[in-house]
Amino acid sequence: MTQEGVIPVNERHSSPAVLSAADAAQREAGPRVPAVVSPRPLAARSSGWTGGRITALLIGGLLVLLSLPLLGGGGTGLWADLTQREAGYVTTGEHEFSTAGSALATESTHLGSPGVGWLYSPGLLGKVRIRVTPVSAGTALFVGIGRSTDVDRYLAGVNHTVISDFFGNKVEVVGGGTPRSAPGRQHFWVASSTGSGAQTLKWAPHSGSWTVVVMNANARPGIGVRADLGARMPAVLWIAIGFLIAGVIFLAAGGLLIAGAIRGRRASRAGAGVGAEPARVAAQ
Repeated sequence: MTQEGVIPVNERHSSPAVLSAADAAQREAGPRVPAVVSPRPLAARSSGWTGGRITALLIGGLLVLLSLPLLGGGGTGLWADLTQREAGYVTTGEHEFSTAGSALATESTHLGSPGVGWLYSPGLLGKVRIRVTPVSAGTALFVGIGRSTDVDRYLAGVNHTVISDFFGNKVEVVGGGTPRSAPGRQHFWVASSTGSGAQTLKWAPHSGSWTVVVMNANARPGIGVRADLGARMPAVLWIAIGFLIAGVIFLAAGGLLIAGAIRGRRASRAGAGVGAEPARVAAQ
């Protein structure tokens, strides 16, 4: 039995008025849905490296690498022209050579040959100067330049030393005996100088293969000398400037390509991050 006007606490059904009020409040507040943060799909986190950007990066790196030897060669040429000239000749330092044989001979030098031989073309070298000073005073020296085939024929079977690398002081000894005649009696030399003390030989080079020979004037064995090489090289300054300009252009172009590829990749990644944020907010 219940008293009139009192609703029992354990009543299983609420009154229609209470239910209607609760439904209205729930409809006004909206449905309560728990917030869910959706994880960003893995595909949305792109690296930003497209085919075009990778290509630009590779080409830029190649251009930078190509610029290095150009800048190095141009800088070396400029340094040589400004600091290594003596009486108009771009001159090497002195190098000392000796032999127990009868002659010192350079390796065959090819002037005007195809490929990188243009670096030794007669037009680029201009006049050549060879200076040789005997280590022992009073020794009469012979210095001559001849075609390599003629020199090889003259020194065949003669004990002599071949200078394989002038700048590195590298030599190779060739065994044999003494020459049949003094060098001054040969007629194949295109330029030569003989006398006591230091000898200076100047020569206007021609295309072909040439060998420089230093001997005692009497062809006796045992020689010790100090030598340096020089060349007019009238165009070396302009060649050096050309190399430097080309090197700077290649370096700048490569740098721009690399920087553009990196900036594009960063911008792409930043755009992908901004585009994914609204999806996360909408899910809340």
